[in-house]
Amino acid sequence: MSGPSDSREILAALLEATPLPTPGDGVEQLLAAFETVLTQRAAVLDRIVPPLRVADDERPLLVELEQRQAAWQAALDTARLSIGGARVGTQRLRAYARTP
Repeated sequence: MSGPSDSREILAALLEATPLPTPGDGVEQLLAAFETVLTQRAAVLDRIVPPLRVADDERPLLVELEQRQAAWQAALDTARLSIGGARVGTQRLRAYARTP
């Protein structure tokens, strides 16, 4: 499945498999949603037979996919910082609890 017309189908399937992260989702929901995204995108990527060429008129789809990936990366970075902050807070509480 490769050729100029197939790249549009692949990009459309990748976009469908990569919805934007839902604002306000908790860390667990975010990670579960991203795991689904990864699974669905892997299934799409498995269909590619190189070389896959993206035509100029398909570039906007690629840009949209890059923007969605960046949104996921930002959401995951925020979750990572949140988890790190919570762990540091917990460690501080434990340290204060040990002092006489």
